[in-house]
Amino acid sequence: MANIGKIETITDSRAPETLTKEGFIASLELYIGDIIGAITVLAGLFFIVYAFLAAFQWVTAGDDSGKVEKAKNRFVWGTLGLILIVASYAIIGLIGSLIGISILEPGTMLNNIIRDGSNGSGTNLPPVPGTNPLP
Repeated sequence: MANIGKIETITDSRAPETLTKEGFIASLELYIGDIIGAITVLAGLFFIVYAFLAAFQWVTAGDDSGKVEKAKNRFVWGTLGLILIVASYAIIGLIGSLIGISILEPGTMLNNIIRDGSNGSGTNLPPVPGTNPLP
């Protein structure tokens, strides 16, 4: 399984001299993992700020039931947003397993697509209608 969500320092797999076909795919997979991890961290930080603002709005609402309801809704929607962002990893994995494509492992998917060069063999994708994949 791909190492999603962990930001790593520059390693040999990211060095320019390893940018062969296999090195490029491994490096691409690391960068995709870094981007997904950064987005998840930013979403968590956004939730903390949003929840703090909702709590502040709730505390300062006093007896105004409209402001209390607005603060409560803000907190609920912020929580649902965080849950959806975290659950999206599982949802994408489930969809990928249902359709038979390893979406969470882009390196494996790219290796399967370009394994045997440009002749199109070695792919797990269905053939294009109107083409003959066999020579």
